[in-house]
Amino acid sequence: MPQTPAPRRDPDGALARLRAATARAHHDLDASLAVVDRPWDRTRHRRWLELTWGLLAPLERALAAQAAHDPGALEATSRARADLALADLRVLGATGAELAALRECPAVPAVADRPAALGVRYVLDGSTLGGKLIAAAAVTAGVPAAATTSLTGRAGTGRRWRETVAALEGTGPGALPAVVEAARATFAAYRSWLAPLAEPVP
Repeated sequence: MPQTPAPRRDPDGALARLRAATARAHHDLDASLAVVDRPWDRTRHRRWLELTWGLLAPLERALAAQAAHDPGALEATSRARADLALADLRVLGATGAELAALRECPAVPAVADRPAALGVRYVLDGSTLGGKLIAAAAVTAGVPAAATTSLTGRAGTGRRWRETVAALEGTGPGALPAVVEAARATFAAYRSWLAPLAEPVP
């Protein structure tokens, strides 16, 4: 399959402006979790999967619904990771009843149009890059590698990220504020919903 060309890094482009506009929200999320600095084990990893599924499931449904009505939207199926989170939980021994009882985050950003979708995509697709570090830390702590697939997503992560960046760079200046707003709201939802991870494991 042909490789998507690496997008040109424009210091004044949409990606650079989006990163600058969301830098505080991104930093606050990372600082609140400090994932790689915390003790990690199967119990904490399972909690991570349960909570991240609670965010991914509603966000990915909204993104898929928006893409179904927008021929120019980024492809949704290969980017989905909620199903991978469920598979990871099964590896850790979660039962069907336990999976059915998982809670979804009730306060995720709406995805009404392409700028909102791109803002959410920026956070979700970008998280698969940092997910490699978390997966490595989890495996080092004794978590089975087969229970970390949702952290990095399906094969083609790099190509999909380049597609996301290209879509962002194609965003007109008038739409960028809506992209920024959606990305900030997604970072905020992550920070709030994943807050229990900052607490000691019982």
